[in-house]
Amino acid sequence: MRRPRTDAPPTRARRVFGTNRNSPEAKANQLKWAKQMMDLEVPERTADGSQIVNKEDFIAKYIVSEKEKFGRDIDEATAEAEVDQWLLEQATNASSKTSGSDLALGLAVFVITFGGGLYFAQQ
Repeated sequence: MRRPRTDAPPTRARRVFGTNRNSPEAKANQLKWAKQMMDLEVPERTADGSQIVNKEDFIAKYIVSEKEKFGRDIDEATAEAEVDQWLLEQATNASSKTSGSDLALGLAVFVITFGGGLYFAQQ
């Protein structure tokens, strides 16, 4: 059974062993990190090969693309929200960034660790 959350100050043990993920400073750091990760996901080129300079350029090209391809008139706020949603999905989808060498390295580390544990357990 969970205890209800209270706004009471944390106990000494909770301050030492707990996290501060709900503090305003931690939330600000989380948002800053998320924006940095999203900025890293802005593509360098569009599907037709034209260069994308930055996020604002990406949004402008997205508006034009939606109009040309789908006849959809969207304002800048809508386009920015949709681009942000797409960038967040790209930044948080770690499975799409896992390469074969990542898997091989992980398997090698597991085998070495497991084998080492068995070897030392028998000593």
